[in-house]
Amino acid sequence: MNRLIIDSEKDKLEKALNEQADLRNQLDSVKQKLESYQNASAGASEGLWERNLITDEVFISPPWLTMLGYESNEVEDLKGIWESWMHDDDRERALKHLEDYIDGKIQHYDINFRLKHKDGHYIWVRSKAKLVRNEEGIATRISGSHTDITDKKSTEDTIAKSERKYKYLFQNALIGMMRVKADNYAVTEINKRGLQILAMPNVSPHLKLEDLLADQSQMTEVFDLLERNHGLEEHEIKIIRWDESETWLSLSAVFYEDETDRFYDIIFKDISEFKENLLELQRLNFELDNFVYHASHDIRSPLRSIMGLVEILKNERNPAEIRKIVEMISGSVNRLDKFVVDLLAMSRNNRVEEEAVPVNYMVEINNSVTNFHHVYNTQGLEIRTKIIQVKPFYSDLTKVRIILNNLISNSIKYRRMEESVDSFINIYVDVTEKESVVKIEDNGEGISEDKLDKIFDMFYRASENSEGSGLGMYIVKNVIKKLDATIDVKSEEKKGTTFIVKIPNKYIPQD
Repeated sequence: MNRLIIDSEKDKLEKALNEQADLRNQLDSVKQKLESYQNASAGASEGLWERNLITDEVFISPPWLTMLGYESNEVEDLKGIWESWMHDDDRERALKHLEDYIDGKIQHYDINFRLKHKDGHYIWVRSKAKLVRNEEGIATRISGSHTDITDKKSTEDTIAKSERKYKYLFQNALIGMMRVKADNYAVTEINKRGLQILAMPNVSPHLKLEDLLADQSQMTEVFDLLERNHGLEEHEIKIIRWDESETWLSLSAVFYEDETDRFYDIIFKDISEFKENLLELQRLNFELDNFVYHASHDIRSPLRSIMGLVEILKNERNPAEIRKIVEMISGSVNRLDKFVVDLLAMSRNNRVEEEAVPVNYMVEINNSVTNFHHVYNTQGLEIRTKIIQVKPFYSDLTKVRIILNNLISNSIKYRRMEESVDSFINIYVDVTEKESVVKIEDNGEGISEDKLDKIFDMFYRASENSEGSGLGMYIVKNVIKKLDATIDVKSEEKKGTTFIVKIPNKYIPQD
């Protein structure tokens, strides 16, 4: 029994000694091969290296050292130089990559990291390696190469920096920008400002340029210009925003081609305000021409009348006729004065912004009614008022007076004079924290439906017999706009007219 145990132990010992001898022979063979490999690769640009995972011996070729500024005789101990010369920020990542490769967690060893040069700076190295395992699958050695990729990395970093700068400028530009594929006009990118202009939350994956254009003719024109000229320059188009509203854009585009695709880089800006200003300017020019024509006529008309009456007066001796002529002159002067007052009111409304002050509707309406009660024939006219003003109301007092005076005076002037008609004016006011609602209703001459949309035009007179300047309701319209108010009118000829004005309350409660 003891004999059998001794023989067994002897066999194990002999087997271990044989394996050790084989391993030593393999190691000597590897050394010889590596020395030959080092001599052959001394002039190569790649640094070759090998590490015995059993003995921890390290072999490196001269280029491995020279790329780091060292000669072969300057480095005696090769163990651990890889780890010690590695950049602190790369060491943990690189060691784990090597460990995972040896453990079989990853299939390939290929990694970039930084090694310290003799001069103190760091170079970027690409390290590639292959693992050798024995018959039992145990990793015995690893051999590979180092390639200096500093220039390549610097170029990549420069490109990446440029791309980041482009992305930043693209996303944060103050104008809209988009990129569109040249072959099918698919929109691939839109910056933040562009999304705002288009009222889009993000870029739809299936969005195409034609989805934004308002009509077919525009689409054909834009595509034709892009294909013919490879670009656009400040081309104005109407587009449909994502919320289905329409707006005007100015487009400029350039053609761009890279290794993989062809694009149009498009910049665009919202010119709706410009378009509105242009239309407003055209409207104002029209109104100015209209104003000059009518103003000169309305000023000259009473002046010619006065001049003619003065000539008659020079030769008139009859006192009764003289008084009649003087009254006619006075009427012409009053008409001229009213016209000038309206012009001043119009000018003041356009120029002056007054602070919001308390408005007492009872006082203002009584003053307005009293003023016009003595100017016009109000015999038989019943004026009824109902004013509910519990809350304070603040607004531009001058502008509120313009509205009240014009609407009340018109109701008085254009009342029906037939004896069979019981003329009335109903004035109703209701004040809340939000606004005041003023309703002025009469049973006067009324306005025909075909004239109703013209009553706010400059120099429009509802009646041929009107002696007004034709500016009153035009001024009211502009005052309403200045106050952010609204005005609605309903009228029927020979039945009467109703105006409803809503004026925002500017009162701010004190804490």
